[in-house]
Amino acid sequence: MSAVTEQAAPRGRLPFYGWVIVAAGFCAQMISSLSMQGLATYMTPLRAEFGWSTGEMALGRSVQTADTLLGPVSGVLVDRFGARMMMVAGTLVYLIAFAIFAFSSTLWEYYLACLLMGIANSLLGLLIVSQLINAWFTSRRATAMGYAVAGFAVSGFVLLPLIVWTQGQFGWRATALGTGIMIVLVGLPVMLMVRSMPEQMGLRPFGAKPLDDARGEIREGLSFSEAVRSRNFWVLTLAMSLASVHQTALMVHFFPYIEVIDSRLMAGTIIALVNVFNLGGRLAGGIMGDMMPKGRFLALGAVATGTGLMLMSVSSGIVAAAVFAVIFGFSWGSRTAVSSAFSGELFGRKAFGKIAGLSMTLVTITAIASPLVVGYLIDIGIAYPLIFAGMMISTLASAWLFTRLPQK
Repeated sequence: MSAVTEQAAPRGRLPFYGWVIVAAGFCAQMISSLSMQGLATYMTPLRAEFGWSTGEMALGRSVQTADTLLGPVSGVLVDRFGARMMMVAGTLVYLIAFAIFAFSSTLWEYYLACLLMGIANSLLGLLIVSQLINAWFTSRRATAMGYAVAGFAVSGFVLLPLIVWTQGQFGWRATALGTGIMIVLVGLPVMLMVRSMPEQMGLRPFGAKPLDDARGEIREGLSFSEAVRSRNFWVLTLAMSLASVHQTALMVHFFPYIEVIDSRLMAGTIIALVNVFNLGGRLAGGIMGDMMPKGRFLALGAVATGTGLMLMSVSSGIVAAAVFAVIFGFSWGSRTAVSSAFSGELFGRKAFGKIAGLSMTLVTITAIASPLVVGYLIDIGIAYPLIFAGMMISTLASAWLFTRLPQK
């Protein structure tokens, strides 16, 4: 008799454990947001204290993003050591990173803290969460992914305004150190609940098809070598690279931009608005992504974002920024939820960690360059409308590529 139950979700009193995995992913995404989005809130205090330029601080964000270059390595490490050990290690590295950041006084210390934040994120960030969701779910995959990645947006509109407030009340150093401590106190117990595969608990993935061998192993999807030789892998990777141009740049520069045209308080409000609709996009996008072809859905989101960027390129008022915040937030959130599920649909779970890791590594080249280039353009006096127009072009190009992929 197989050790793996034939039910995708037990009919007993307890819910399917995959939803616990979703909750852990939600927590991991909240933690990731504190560095990925939270770093932008420190730019004004750092400039005031040290006189660092926008480009110098944006380099820290690019250093942080470089964690994704570890994507293929992360996939191998998860296969060898399991997601739980990786995510526990990531939580502890975050504490070290925020502690170094809190006591930094030079650029190299700031860059070291950013690098460690990036490494921590590679241990418990989107790649690991995506791999977990694709391992635990074959149906309702986009919905589960949407719930998990909603943590990023919840952190954005609940915790980021709190970070801005504590910076004003207690200083940026105390805020950074407190953030690192809270990550460990809250995150560590949650990460200890993670299991990499349902088979480890005698379960099958939610919605899995009948077992295909007597040992109860579920084999589905492409091997790593088959995936990287396929056209779909390269089209999807290029589409995600072009879509990441505006996303990573705006994560660094949108907050300071709002400060320039209005105030720091308004910047915090607009970013909160982005994250409210980011949350809506992750939740609604996950559900809608299970109801319609995912490639087509991603293309529609990219067109919507491109339209918002066109608005920003012709208007510099706070009303235009607020309208764009709504479009940007919802499109960003829905793309995050659906793109990982789309990868799982295209390539399966057989070698998902390695496949997604390589794809994310290639996307990172664009993600690293984008904030740097935008920071340089701002420093030499290029107008924001021209920058937004360039982002619009890359985003619309990604929409076309998403339509070139198989639609199921």
